[in-house]
Amino acid sequence: MYAEILALGALMVGMCGLLLGNGLFGTLTALRMTEEGFDPTIIGAVLSCHSIGFIVGCLYGQRIIQRTGHIRCFAAFAAMLAVVCLVLPMMIEWFTWIPLRLVFGFSSAMVFMVAESWLTGAASSETKGRVFAVYMVINKGSFGAGQLLLLLGDPSGDRLFMLTAILFGICLVPIALSGKGAPPNIDTERIGLRDLYRHSPVGVVGAAAAGFTNAPLMGLGPVFGAQIGLGIDGVSYFMAIFLLGSLALQVPIGRLSDKYDRRGVLIGVAVASAVSCGTMALLSTLGTWPILCMSFVIGGLSAVVYPIAMAHANDHANPEAMVSIMAGLLLAFGIGASISPFFAALAMKWTGPVGLYLYCTVVYASLAGFIIYRRTRRAPASETTDFVAQPQTSQSSAVVVGLDPRADDNE
Repeated sequence: MYAEILALGALMVGMCGLLLGNGLFGTLTALRMTEEGFDPTIIGAVLSCHSIGFIVGCLYGQRIIQRTGHIRCFAAFAAMLAVVCLVLPMMIEWFTWIPLRLVFGFSSAMVFMVAESWLTGAASSETKGRVFAVYMVINKGSFGAGQLLLLLGDPSGDRLFMLTAILFGICLVPIALSGKGAPPNIDTERIGLRDLYRHSPVGVVGAAAAGFTNAPLMGLGPVFGAQIGLGIDGVSYFMAIFLLGSLALQVPIGRLSDKYDRRGVLIGVAVASAVSCGTMALLSTLGTWPILCMSFVIGGLSAVVYPIAMAHANDHANPEAMVSIMAGLLLAFGIGASISPFFAALAMKWTGPVGLYLYCTVVYASLAGFIIYRRTRRAPASETTDFVAQPQTSQSSAVVVGLDPRADDNE
């Protein structure tokens, strides 16, 4: 495994720069819109455009990669990310930011599809899971560290946007100069959401619920922090701790889901998430430290909903259908992520900053109620497949399914 990690050093370094820029960019744009006085519903609509562009990239990007090649595709769309970062502060209007965020989402999907398919092609079937775990640590660690880069400038100026563009430019250098050949193209079969829902209702609803909560928590979390008076430094720590929390519970909750009925574990996670979000709404006036502690807890719980739903869907799957099912679950997540910031922003407009967490409380409580209902309709799977931790999919594409070592059983 270590030899493969070293062989992928250029890719890992490039992704580190990309994710640092991504982490900074997401929080920076939310704060800049807040400082410019954008209406919360407008902020939600602009943030939703990233997920819409990402979905389009996942659906059609493979054709571009097959036509142009992995390395050239990565370089082209990393450059597009840098261009968007430079253009945004030049045109501070919501109707110009919407198409730019669409382009950013599409370009993000392209670079992540290239990177993750590269990992898939380079890792052997015996080491894919561990290689993926290293990638996930880099994913979360770099994305979280990107939040701290807010301390280097003022969101109302252009300096941080230029820094983000520099990071996106640097990330393509090790990829473009890598001596390792381009990975083979990966063909992914699609599955309709209706058929997938008939196959695994809890899997689809769980994946969608993860999208309906993770995207607002990431996109509107900085807005919440700014509106309750955390300040720029406080918002930076708030989001960094949220992302660090997302690593904390992956292994212990994953082990529980491998040992017990996943639906029961997912009910527990959903209930705990609802309680945590409700508590956050109550603690928003009690100072910084209680808020930071709850941010860590919510980050940890929210990060495990999608992988448990994915593993549960595969418990009822034929081995040859697993890859297409996971691609469908990612699509369900993306649909939820694309529209949820708008609804969460409406909740914030109607009830104040705490509306973000009241909205998430309702989603998690609804998920728990749905799974309790479904447990009366289908017995637990007699055979379970292993839980595989997944990065949250604002940074993922359908190609990530190839990193699951179970995918090799289909070949």
